[in-house]
Amino acid sequence: MAVTTEPRNPFYMMLLVVGLIFIVTVLAYAVIPVLEQKAMDAGTMPPPSPFRDALRQDGWKWVLAEVGVLVLLGLASMGLDRWRRWKQERADPPHDPGAV
Repeated sequence: MAVTTEPRNPFYMMLLVVGLIFIVTVLAYAVIPVLEQKAMDAGTMPPPSPFRDALRQDGWKWVLAEVGVLVLLGLASMGLDRWRRWKQERADPPHDPGAV
């Protein structure tokens, strides 16, 4: 009797990658303004940066979009798992131990 392994769910890896991007974005959105303020309090103006300007202006949009992608990938992952389980149950109906 050969044991067949279920193929990996591709949404898991995508969920992991988007989750890491989300964590980096949230940390940047929270920490970079604090670091800029500390530099200004110390009397040093941080050099101009288009990335920091974009993060300050649109960072909340990035975080919100990433949350949306995380939710969609999570739902797709759960849906694919459920569909595969349903398909497997249809292919192998449960055996009734009382039936002869």
